[in-house]
Amino acid sequence: MAYRPAYEEEYDGLVYIEYREVKPSKPSFMVLGLPDAGLVGVIASTHLVKSLGMEEYGGIDSPRLFMPLAVINKGLPRPPLRLFHKDNVIVLLAEAAIPPAAIHPLSSFIIEYARRMSIDYIVSIVGLAAPNRLEIEKPNVYWLASSEEAKALAEKLGIKMMSDGYLVGPYALILKEAVRKRVNNLILLAEAFMDFPDPEAAAAVLQVLSKAIGKEVDVKKLLEEAEVIRVRMKELMRQTRQTLTEMRKTYEYQPPLLYT
Repeated sequence: MAYRPAYEEEYDGLVYIEYREVKPSKPSFMVLGLPDAGLVGVIASTHLVKSLGMEEYGGIDSPRLFMPLAVINKGLPRPPLRLFHKDNVIVLLAEAAIPPAAIHPLSSFIIEYARRMSIDYIVSIVGLAAPNRLEIEKPNVYWLASSEEAKALAEKLGIKMMSDGYLVGPYALILKEAVRKRVNNLILLAEAFMDFPDPEAAAAVLQVLSKAIGKEVDVKKLLEEAEVIRVRMKELMRQTRQTLTEMRKTYEYQPPLLYT
């Protein structure tokens, strides 16, 4: 596949690049792997792309908002946010931390893109920073939903709802925009380390995600390569840590002020 895009458009400082047109089958899912606590979304989405043999078809860049970065893959440059597709699944995978200035336009673009592609469910994979993560042998996975349809899907997955708390960062904006635009957004939150890549949390999410999207995802290799992944993603975690601090990610440790 050549890098030269077949289609390109600008959206509020972002540049969407498409190498070829795709049309996901139904029911369709758009899985988001954005840098967050424990890089859970990035690790899970990377493994999902490899496990399903997904093909890259586009990406998102921004000369103004993103750091000056070109991802080199098989000798060709790629944008820092890459789009993959197979059957009924699209994956948006970030190769670099998302600068705070890019969060608002990126969140809006994701919602509009999902509507344009007639995506049935956006699935956000989130690391829920757990102060006692060292004491947790197998991370728990929780859900949030933007709609009754997403809630109905979540209730089939055998996990509990996150009933109270805060959500911070791009996933929070995507959820609020999804509610406003009536888009089905299912959020899967796994207990994770705040500052260290957490492949075990990613594996826990993938086991739940496979039920949602109707595809078997083997996490054995992911768990076997956990130490290698931690080393490989050390620099991305360092970049993400600074961004999370600016976004006050530690708010998620706290209960909301008002219970009803």
